[in-house]
Amino acid sequence: MAVAAPDPVVTTSTCAHCNREIPSSNIALHSAHCARNLQKCEHCRDMVPRKHMDEHYDDNHAPVNCSRCKQTVEHELWDLHKRMQCPQRMLVCQYCEFELPAVDIFEHQDVCGNRTEYCQPCKEYIRLREWIGHEILLHGKTNDNAGSASDRSMLENEDGAEEREPAHGFNHKQLLITVAIAGLAVVIGSILLHKKD
Repeated sequence: MAVAAPDPVVTTSTCAHCNREIPSSNIALHSAHCARNLQKCEHCRDMVPRKHMDEHYDDNHAPVNCSRCKQTVEHELWDLHKRMQCPQRMLVCQYCEFELPAVDIFEHQDVCGNRTEYCQPCKEYIRLREWIGHEILLHGKTNDNAGSASDRSMLENEDGAEEREPAHGFNHKQLLITVAIAGLAVVIGSILLHKKD
């Protein structure tokens, strides 16, 4: 049985232009090609073909103009702006599932959450913003038992009359966030009121 000869050790050199390890036998040719055709991006430090540098910049680093709020946003922050920061991004009301710009959603939910729905077991009208707490405290139901505005069904009550199921398809996390935002709004309002005095 023949034994294979071990691979010869290949010595490498570092290209001064791209800092890559290149076999020493090819370093002169590589360096000339690299210096002529590649350029290091000032922003990400990647090596990019010179003829594609403008395209690379536009695709990866150029500021982006938001079509909704007209702000100019750094490319690295664009996804965050679209998802969390743009005041004109569309959000869904947790009570009626109507889509509104983020800048208007809190005022809308303040009004919408004050609407009432009839609680059949209690024979009382309950504010939508208080519905989950009402269901848990008085009826021992969790959010899994609650319907949402998108899948409301008609329920028959004891008298045979049809009644809508309440629009309370929001979860506990949303309720806590709403309470926290309302509390923050009260604190800010209080501070602003004291500044005016």
